[in-house]
This record gives sequence, structure tokens and C-alpha cells, in this order.
Amino acid sequence: MLLFMGDRGVLRSWGERNVAQDGGLSRGARVYELVREWIAVGQLRPGERLSEEDLARRTGVSRTPVREALKRLEAEGFVQVIPYRGVVVAEPSVDEVADLCVVRDVLEELAARLAAQSVSEVELMALEQVQAEFEAAAARGDVEKMVEENIAFHEAIWRASRNRVLVQQLRQLRDRIFAHIATAYVVPARREESCQEHREILAALRARDPERAAEAVRNHFRRAEAARLRLLQSSSTSTRENPA
Repeated sequence: MLLFMGDRGVLRSWGERNVAQDGGLSRGARVYELVREWIAVGQLRPGERLSEEDLARRTGVSRTPVREALKRLEAEGFVQVIPYRGVVVAEPSVDEVADLCVVRDVLEELAARLAAQSVSEVELMALEQVQAEFEAAAARGDVEKMVEENIAFHEAIWRASRNRVLVQQLRQLRDRIFAHIATAYVVPARREESCQEHREILAALRARDPERAAEAVRNHFRRAEAARLRLLQSSSTSTRENPA
């Protein structure tokens, strides 16, 4: 099943959506959100050409709001206009992804530090429930569910920071790099490591310790990046030894 991230970071089915029936946002804004989500999780791949006609059909609107959405996506770096090709999904370089990750990590630490000072008991209980779902998924090897709950876990921390600008920036950074970062959850050992790292973050938040929370988040992302690199190196070695 093809998936994309919804408003609260939850993965949902990819397919045709009738934006005209969605309330709250303008049609252009809703098309923007949907296309950004599809790009974020790789359903629209880097370099893929985007047709106004096709997107209008998928979202159930005219081409005008689609054009509006594409202009906004171009301004934010999600798509680019290439002469004689039209609008395509942007393909950030390895260095650009690395730079985005550095900024993301700093903002994640800030969010954790702020959340430790303002998180409510209700929010902590909700986080613990998300973590329970994450660990249950890890135990049965359900990578798709782990990704879903991991997104929900970190978004909950962002919201607990009480800083809307920070939440907005983190969402945009996540969406820029999500499809370009291979998940290491396919490796069983990494599943348990990630569970433990989440527990450490939760413990720091419950202790209302900003510096401890920031450190726990910093260690979490450093270990995740190291695991991702090991996975990529292993894949590269396997490809060289067993070429198609």
C-alpha cells in the first residue's frame, strides 16, 4: 500500500483525493499540503515531472489551485522548473541533505529542551501511548508502523515546545529530507536501540530536565544517522559484490 503523511504526521493511503470536499483550507493550500506529503515520503520521486492535469485529476480541483500550489512548492525548494521539461520534484544533493540534517538536529534539540519545560501530564501520557505502539511494532517487525509512530512521537514533542514557528520549520525540514533518508528499522538491532533512545527522551521529559532531554534527542539522531550510514555502506558493498 502506498502511503503519505497526514496533518498530524500519520501515514495514510496514497490515491485520488477530492480536495474540494476538504474543509478549512483553500483548495490551493490543500493541494500544496498533499503534494508536499507525497514528495516527502517518496511517492513523487526526485526528478519526476509533475503534470498540472494529473495533479488536478488526483485532487479533484481545477488546474488553477494546482498551479498555485506548485509555485509555493517551488519557492520552498520542493520542486523546480526546468526549461523544456516543466515542473519536476527537486533532487537535493548529498551535501544539501547533510546540511538540512544538521539544521534539523539543532532544532530537534531545541524542541526537546522547550518541551521539557512546558509538557503537560496529558501530553506525557499520550507520548507514552505512542511509545507503546512503537515498541509493539518493533517487537513484531512492522517497519511501516514503526515509521508512523516515530513520526507521531517526534511531532508530539514539537507541539509540546509551545513554539509554532519551531514546529513549522521542523515539519518543513522533515518533509525535505524524509524520502532521502533510508530507514534503518529493517535491521532488528536498530529497532531495539531506537526503542531505548525514545525511552531516554521520555524519561528526560518526565523529569522536566531540558538539558537531559536535548542530550537524549542529540544522541538519538546521531545513532540513527550512524545506523543509516552503515546500512547504506552495507547495501553499496552488496551491490558491488553481487551486481545485477
